[in-house]
Amino acid sequence: MSKKLTDMRSLPFPPEYREGAYNAINRSLQVRPGERVVVISDRDSQFIGASLIEAIELAEGIAQGFVVEDYCDRPILDMPYEILKAVSECAACLYTVNPQPGEVPSRAQVINLATVKKVRYGHMVGITGEIMNTGMRADFDAINKMSLGLRRLLQSARRIHVTTPAGTDIEIEHDPKEFQWIKTSGKISRDAWGNLPGGEIFTTPKRINGIWVADAPVGDYFSQKYGDLKDTPLTLEIQDNYLKTVTSPHEELAQEFWGYTHSTENANRIGEIAVGTNLGVTEFTGNLLQDEKIPGFHIAFGEPCGCLTGANWTCRAHIDLLARECSVWADGQAIMLHGRFVDLNPSS
Repeated sequence: MSKKLTDMRSLPFPPEYREGAYNAINRSLQVRPGERVVVISDRDSQFIGASLIEAIELAEGIAQGFVVEDYCDRPILDMPYEILKAVSECAACLYTVNPQPGEVPSRAQVINLATVKKVRYGHMVGITGEIMNTGMRADFDAINKMSLGLRRLLQSARRIHVTTPAGTDIEIEHDPKEFQWIKTSGKISRDAWGNLPGGEIFTTPKRINGIWVADAPVGDYFSQKYGDLKDTPLTLEIQDNYLKTVTSPHEELAQEFWGYTHSTENANRIGEIAVGTNLGVTEFTGNLLQDEKIPGFHIAFGEPCGCLTGANWTCRAHIDLLARECSVWADGQAIMLHGRFVDLNPSS
């Protein structure tokens, strides 16, 4: 007897999700009548998936929804064939699955396939109802304009300096010829997938050295397990792009983070530096998907998304580290002080 598949069209969802779902389908993916759109959800996010399915059909698109537990066990070690086939044949796709340990490679399968097939892909891993009602309601047109201006400014910068009140003091070298700053501001095209909610620009650094104090949420499954690290920060020593030491008042957290960054090749190597540009998000929630979009600066170990940034290496892990009240200088010019953008008119 075959397993009954979940029909997300039949699932009730809070009506307040509709505005965020409308933004995702009409402003981010810009779905047109007759386009096939795939929504990949899990048991935790299936009601959000249902709101997206409704928005697709209201836009006269053809919706196809999947709840991953209908097709495989968790954690997802290999994305099911049925889902990958649907992604390869669609015009746009949204991924709302909540992360579990070991699922970075299976998520990468979807992202890489969408990239190759020129699918407009929105990555909503870890999405919650709170995010649907806050970050997903932001003005993506304004965020896009802001992000474009900031990307132009930073692409030409060669040295970036970041500090925080908690003790972060990082020096970064950027090579404009080798690495590109990438915009994920909520406006998604066939040429570049993006995170939703939008509001971030990122690249891979040529070189990074110093101390990073992560006193805000940390990525992958850590944000779900440990939440906001305001009271139990991770202090990291980084030398020539690699993690050298990690300490924290929370010993288990420090040990687990060290284990994660030594679980696979290049997991202890900085793959990303990024600036959050979503002016509609002002407070940390403990959920990295939204918190990394708060105006500020963050770093990540592992996968550098080299197909976009220009990095020539890969990794089967990726973990972001956020910090509070960042001050950022590019070639000596302040662009952010204590988490607030300096008025450089970057959108002009």
